[in-house]
Amino acid sequence: MKIKIASLTVLMSSVVSVLSMGHAAYAAVRIGGSSLRANGQVAEGYQYSGPCPVDLKFGWGVIASSPTAVTYTFSRSDGGHTSSSRTVDLSQPNRSVPIYDDWRLGANTPQFRSYRGWVQIDIQSPNAVAQKIPFTIHCQ
Repeated sequence: MKIKIASLTVLMSSVVSVLSMGHAAYAAVRIGGSSLRANGQVAEGYQYSGPCPVDLKFGWGVIASSPTAVTYTFSRSDGGHTSSSRTVDLSQPNRSVPIYDDWRLGANTPQFRSYRGWVQIDIQSPNAVAQKIPFTIHCQ
């Protein structure tokens, strides 16, 4: 009987340790929404028409289920990408924190008269998730 009780005690303490480590170490991250600003103004429908070049600001609302550090990169339709990972601390659970990426784009050339592209945030940790913002600019 002593062996069974001792084994049960060891088993229960192991299970409790594993469960508490898993709960404390894992935070689920999701992207709650996105936005695009062009020259400081909201780009309705992710479209811009006006003078170029234009300063584009892409934004994502990142939300974590518990406090955590989020590591991410950006990639773009023209093949551009961030050269190294960036990190932001999300200190409050279930609260959206904005993450931005800027891109100056366009010229008064035929290539940019009507340009369609995208920028994507690639969250690497604590869990992998990505979201692309497609956009169109019309240079005038």
